[in-house]
Amino acid sequence: MAPNHSAPLISENTFNVPRLEDYDISPSTGFLPSIPPLECLPDSYYEPWETLISMFHNLMLAGRLREYVKRLPILKTDRLKTPEEYRRAFLVLSFIAHGYVWGKYETVSDRLPANIAIPWVEVSKYLDVAPIINHAAVVTWNWSLLFSDEPFKLNNLATLITFSNTLDESWFYLVTTAIEGFGGRALTSIMAAIQATYDGNNEILINELRNISSTIFDINKTLQKMFKKCDPYVFYWKVRPYLSGWENEDRLPKGLIYEGVDGNDENGNPIYRRYIGGSAGQSALIQALDIALSVKHYPTGIKPHTNSSCPRYTSCSNGYPQPHDIHQYVSNGHTEPQQPYLHRIRQNIPGPHRRFLEDLAKIADIRNYIISTTNYDSSVNTSSSDESEDTCLLRETDEADDLIKAYNECLNQMKDFRKTHLNIVNFYIIKQARRGGDPHFNAKEVTPPVDKDLVGNNEITAVSNEIIMTTTKSVNNEIITTTTKSIEIIKGTGGTNLIPFLEQMKDETLAQKIQ
Repeated sequence: MAPNHSAPLISENTFNVPRLEDYDISPSTGFLPSIPPLECLPDSYYEPWETLISMFHNLMLAGRLREYVKRLPILKTDRLKTPEEYRRAFLVLSFIAHGYVWGKYETVSDRLPANIAIPWVEVSKYLDVAPIINHAAVVTWNWSLLFSDEPFKLNNLATLITFSNTLDESWFYLVTTAIEGFGGRALTSIMAAIQATYDGNNEILINELRNISSTIFDINKTLQKMFKKCDPYVFYWKVRPYLSGWENEDRLPKGLIYEGVDGNDENGNPIYRRYIGGSAGQSALIQALDIALSVKHYPTGIKPHTNSSCPRYTSCSNGYPQPHDIHQYVSNGHTEPQQPYLHRIRQNIPGPHRRFLEDLAKIADIRNYIISTTNYDSSVNTSSSDESEDTCLLRETDEADDLIKAYNECLNQMKDFRKTHLNIVNFYIIKQARRGGDPHFNAKEVTPPVDKDLVGNNEITAVSNEIIMTTTKSVNNEIITTTTKSIEIIKGTGGTNLIPFLEQMKDETLAQKIQ
């Protein structure tokens, strides 16, 4: 349930941060539901969907999923009664839809039958999210507890649905689910830190920033566990293709036809829809951390204009709102993400969580508060140099030093998190893509043994997106070496040029440190 947007965020003399619960956010589990998602829709009317999901892997392996889907009735969605039921329906329909479109050792389909397309679009409208598989489907609503009497943690989680029926795919989702589980801690501290800036309580602000930093450290430590039980080969060739969407997708250049939903255009041609596929960038938790810490992302290759006298800030210290002036903080200039991709993927984030990010950007200004507090312009209310000398700059105090250190440490932890993410992308996507195989998905064919004396040795060194291939051959007892270069653009499931995009995000995180 979203908050009342007609009511002002602040009153004349007081300010209270919005309640997390008003945005369908749990103070204990963050953007994850506070109780495990449904494992089956309770109404037997939806048994055809649940039966299909129980047969999903066998139908995929037999190449008969599409045949089975076409026999399904078009089920109405008005018998779904609760948000939990709508989430389960979205999860089930998302896996069926993507399994149908991408197939297994089959030609990609550019049409989704009405018996899946119609209810999928209706369920998506209820959840206020695009009808495409997303982070919420595979991570937020796709888990259960192994033992209900034990706490939520990685070694007590199981997935509900996967594409490949592999432990690797389950681990890939569950590591991310465990990360989302830290959202309760992170978001509670974020809101308390924001409240402290409006109250001018630096002690609380320092403590909450330290809590945020500690939480990001735990998030990063959890992300590093990805390497333990998820094989990069399995992920890239057996899982990742199913997470692709139909925007900027070579295999579906026009997009996808949702039969029974849109009809035809004025020329009688079917209407195609184009959506970005699922990606980690759709994590509302990571976006919330960026917003809280004033980390702004820009189009890849573009850097914001900086002022030479204040190189990291949009204005000099006397341009920041003074402490306790809450009305100036509300109009702090925060906007939607400047990076177009991050803006577009908001459509893949469930409505209440998306609105939380929008409202958070209106009230979060921790960085500017710290700068204005620790660099208070004493000349504003003084008339002589003597009075100015009596007005101590807070930056010279231990409290000011603690404020800056606590904030900067949050950015350091975010930087480390992004370095880990880059490392995962390198191992799980970049290196796999450069190994070759079928670029149109389904499987990397096994390469038979070859005689290296006949074909030579190939050694590939990756430098950013530049591939340097050195080929050595023996011809007439002479060693001949040739070197070729090529530029390879490797895209994420959302269509981004991965390495430059992620490298810039890491740099933009560090750029916000207060020196």
